Amino acid sequence: MRHKTKLIALSGITAVSLFAYVGGGYHESNAPKTESLTPAIAESAHYIDHAALITALTETEELVGLTGTAAKTVGYNDAKWYGDKAYELTVKGTFKIGVATDDLDVSINGNTITVRFPQPKLLTTDFPFDIADIRKDVGLLRDDLTEAELQALYGEARTGAIEDIKRNRQAFEQAGSSVERSITKIIGMVTDGNTIKVKFEEVTE
Repeated sequence: MRHKTKLIALSGITAVSLFAYVGGGYHESNAPKTESLTPAIAESAHYIDHAALITALTETEELVGLTGTAAKTVGYNDAKWYGDKAYELTVKGTFKIGVATDDLDVSINGNTITVRFPQPKLLTTDFPFDIADIRKDVGLLRDDLTEAELQALYGEARTGAIEDIKRNRQAFEQAGSSVERSITKIIGMVTDGNTIKVKFEEVTE
C-alpha cells in the first residue's frame, strides 16, 4: 500500500505544500519543516459548512484531470502462394482520466479539510470504428476480410490503445495533480478565501 499525503494551506492562494511518501521508495517527515518559504499563517477558527462543501465537490459525477488523444495500429498478414492478404488498421480516439466524485471522502477538523480519494482511473475512452484508418494489400485471387474479421482487428487495436494509456504513469500522475488543483479551487470558493488547510490523502492497495 502506498499512502500519499499532501498538505496545502489556503489563504487566497496556495502558500505551503508538504509531501510524504510511505512505502514508495523514499520518506520525509509528515511534520512541516521548521524553515518556511512564506510567513506563518495565523490560525483562527472558521466555520466550514460540510454539506455545502460536499455539494460543491459533487456537482459533477467526475472530476476530469486529463483529456487526451491516442492511436494504435495493428496488422494482419496472410501470405499464400497464390497471393498475399495484408491489412493495417489504425484506431484513433480520445480518453479521460480522473476521479469519480462518489469516491471522495471529505472530513473537517477545525480549519483543516482532509480529502481522501483513490488514484485517478481511466474514466472514458472513445475509439470509433467508423473513423479507423484501414489500409490493405489484397491479391487478385484473395478475398477481402469479412466484416466480422475487420471488427476483430478493430477490437485488437482498441484494446491495445487502452492498455497503452493504462501503462502511461505520467498521464495518471498529471491527472492526479490536476484533480487536486480542481478540488482546491472549489474549496477556496466555498470557504471564501479564509485561512484553510487542505490535506489530500491518496491510498492505493
